[in-house]
Amino acid sequence: MVDSAQLRSVLSQWPSGVAIVTTVTADLDGSPRPHGMTASSFSSVSLDPPLVSVCLGNHLPTRTMIAASGVFALSFLGKDQAEIGRRFAGQVPGLTDRFAGADWVTGPTGCPMLAHATGRLDCTVEHAYPGGDHTIFVGRVREAAVDRVTAPLLFHSRSWGQLADPLPDEITITVLDGAEGIGAEVSVRDPGDLASVRELAATVPVRAYVADAFAPDREAVVLATLDALAGLPEVALGCAEDAAASPLQVRRVLQDAVVRVRPAALHVRLRAHHGLGLVNALVAMKSGVRRFDAVRDPASGGLPADDLLLLARQLGVACAEPA
Repeated sequence: MVDSAQLRSVLSQWPSGVAIVTTVTADLDGSPRPHGMTASSFSSVSLDPPLVSVCLGNHLPTRTMIAASGVFALSFLGKDQAEIGRRFAGQVPGLTDRFAGADWVTGPTGCPMLAHATGRLDCTVEHAYPGGDHTIFVGRVREAAVDRVTAPLLFHSRSWGQLADPLPDEITITVLDGAEGIGAEVSVRDPGDLASVRELAATVPVRAYVADAFAPDREAVVLATLDALAGLPEVALGCAEDAAASPLQVRRVLQDAVVRVRPAALHVRLRAHHGLGLVNALVAMKSGVRRFDAVRDPASGGLPADDLLLLARQLGVACAEPA
């Protein structure tokens, strides 16, 4: 017979996303009273009809309130929202109001949902099944939304984490100085430059680089610019490192940027900066970048193609000799 401690230990090796499960009931004076908790036992059930499920322990107040109200909502957490996850997991000593300090929205059911979650689902209870010491709630989705695209927050081995991204199987290096067939190169600072890029792309293929892409104070602008440019025909999108950037900031930007431009490939143009460029190139590969635009002449300050090729070979990443 497997005891509960052993089972918990084994199940903790299965990584999952993290969601905030919320519901709302009426207080004694009739005012709405929200309640919520962190959960990882979420699953999609059906697309037609739209059904999802969540399993909650029978001892939990949220479980009792959902059974009484017949409604619940789910807010999926991104990589930068671990603090909110800990708050709703009861891991912040002395906290009396889990909902304070964050922005919330409501849908058709009236349940609060995190305004900046990576995904939101507002549900009415369709079925409630006994599941041992848990209750399995199957909810019919009444409203669904994606507020932003970012890497997820993960729960594994009883701790919070992020994706451990593998290296790509292959990368492509384009040498910019003297390269042919890449079209016109333009530098874009913000979404206001969209009209000029669209006009140029009507006559020639364009490679549009978001300038100063890894400056810490430009992260929101950079991602908004990529959103605005994504989908333009004849436009390849890139991020340019115009001032030396830290690997942590490169990681922060590219983790989201690569996802936002899919299914297109994101080009990255890095600086050498006394060897830091190769560190940033490794970070870019781990963030999903497979297209690197380099230079032949190191005097330009850009990351040399030969150095990048050597790095790829040392890492076992396939790469053709750049022309």
